[in-house]
Amino acid sequence: MTDINLLGSLTGWEVARAARETDPNLPVVYISGAAAHDWPAQGVPNSIILQKPFALAQLTTAVSQLLNERSAADLGKA
Repeated sequence: MTDINLLGSLTGWEVARAARETDPNLPVVYISGAAAHDWPAQGVPNSIILQKPFALAQLTTAVSQLLNERSAADLGKA
C-alpha cells in the first residue's frame, strides 16, 4: 500500500513499479487525494486505487480482492 504523493524524491507510482520488479505479483493498493485520475496511465497492472477519504472497509475489501486474485493466479501455476 502506498500513497501517490510521498515526501522525498519518489512517487507512489515509482515505489510500486520498483516493488513489482522484485515480485511481479505483489498486490498494490494506491491511495491518493488528488492523483487518482493518473492511475490508468501510471498504475501497475492488477492494482487498486482508493481515493481519500476512504472507509477502512474499502481498504479491507481492496486488500482482500488483490490477495484472492494473487492466490487464484498462484493456483493456476501449480
